Amino acid sequence: MDWDKFKTQAIQKARVDRIRDIELRSYLSYAEKLVKQNLPVIVDAASLASFVGIDLLYLCQMAYGTEYFYRRFQISKKSGGMREIAEPLPDLKAVQNWILTNILNYTSVSKYAKAYVKNQSIKSNARFHREQKVLVSMDVKDFFPSIKIEDVFKIFVNLGYIENVSWFLAHLCCLNGELPQGAPTSPYLSNLRMRNFDSEVGTYALENGWRYTRYADDLTFSGDGNVKELIRTVSGLLLKNHLYPNTKKTRVARQNTRQEVTGIVVNKKIQTAKQYRKKIRQEVYYIKKYGLDSHLTFCQISQKNYLNHLQGKILYALFVNPKDKELLEYKEFISDLLIKTKSSLK
Repeated sequence: MDWDKFKTQAIQKARVDRIRDIELRSYLSYAEKLVKQNLPVIVDAASLASFVGIDLLYLCQMAYGTEYFYRRFQISKKSGGMREIAEPLPDLKAVQNWILTNILNYTSVSKYAKAYVKNQSIKSNARFHREQKVLVSMDVKDFFPSIKIEDVFKIFVNLGYIENVSWFLAHLCCLNGELPQGAPTSPYLSNLRMRNFDSEVGTYALENGWRYTRYADDLTFSGDGNVKELIRTVSGLLLKNHLYPNTKKTRVARQNTRQEVTGIVVNKKIQTAKQYRKKIRQEVYYIKKYGLDSHLTFCQISQKNYLNHLQGKILYALFVNPKDKELLEYKEFISDLLIKTKSSLK
């Protein structure tokens, strides 16, 4: 809303409600910064409840009893082991989505952030590092859990919200004092938390012959600078920001070796990893040779949506390299097979 229009309406309402001038001036001073950022003017928990359309008492229960509003489950990590996901139940998720849509999405993130950002993707992140002499990959250890409720509180304060509102919003977005992996607000909050870090690292990289991007917890550098100094400096900046490098995942790849950025090969043409494409090729070959049912039986695959899963892998590879003729052929073959399979079930 236009600030002058908001101010006029607020003054008119204050006169009707007989609000004292000192209170009105205080409110307008607080509201101005928020309105000029297109952010909702939240003065307390009650006004947030009104915005969201939820009973105040119920909203307070969500904020201060968040552990009762999540379901937890585990998924396998690509690197092995399990990752715990904490997914908010529908009502809390609706509140978090409101916060994301009406507050967080109006806040800019660092230009170096490529994950969870409109018009950016894993592909654009990788493309930026194509055909470079040296590629350095680093990882932030326990990324989401490392972002604490105090960090989230500071994000809302920096947007202009008063402390009691900022704490309330932070409680709604956190679980056990940390950013939960599974809440819709967590990805964007993580980018906002890393904004200063990105700026510091980006400046250092630019001054020392490196390109830099961050895709969630994956830090990627490419260029021709001093590798040891880069790793030492970035590790120090992580520690300065109360974050820790996952040293087991630090990788250095030179031009004469395979260079991968978040699973995408960037040496010359952008392409998914050779092993990824080989696995697709192998699965399609066996389906063609032995038939779908025999292939599933032999491989002891009980996945009801196996074909959809395989199609998804093919589509991802085509997203990375849309002109791959072999993959285009596989896409057509699996699409036809899906149609035939669905027809036979009718």
